[in-house]
Amino acid sequence: MNMSASEWLIVAPVATVVIMAVAFVMTLVTSLINRAVISHFVGLDSYRAMQKEMAEFRKESMDAARSNDKKQLEKIKKKQVQINAMQAKTFKITPIQMVVGFAFLPIFMLVLRPLFWDATVIAIPGISMPITIFGFSTPSFMIWYLIVGIFFSTIMTRVLGTMPIE
Repeated sequence: MNMSASEWLIVAPVATVVIMAVAFVMTLVTSLINRAVISHFVGLDSYRAMQKEMAEFRKESMDAARSNDKKQLEKIKKKQVQINAMQAKTFKITPIQMVVGFAFLPIFMLVLRPLFWDATVIAIPGISMPITIFGFSTPSFMIWYLIVGIFFSTIMTRVLGTMPIE
């Protein structure tokens, strides 16, 4: 039986690997761009230090609020201005990161969706495909892309050092 290239791509094991490779490439490119944006606007070391300090501040704030420690709450209020300045500095890169994240949407919608919409890319025992979420049918390629995308994103942010809070 002769298959065309597009038919061969949507066969289950091949489609699974193709979606995984696409997710890897998209995640790698997005992560590298995000790292460059962070380095350019904030500085990678500064970004990490600010994220760590903001996380510690949030923890201290929550602890002080739970214990209702007046002295600690006063100390936190004084530090709030500094934390707000840090947040403003790190938040200015967020719109750029969002644009980068959405830049791949046309590739996803124009290439992957038509090619893999009806293909069986992943089979999860006990869960029927497609999954219906909020009344919308979600084909298996989208679920697989989401799973491997989150996996690769977690790895990339750790490897490239752009994990917001470690």
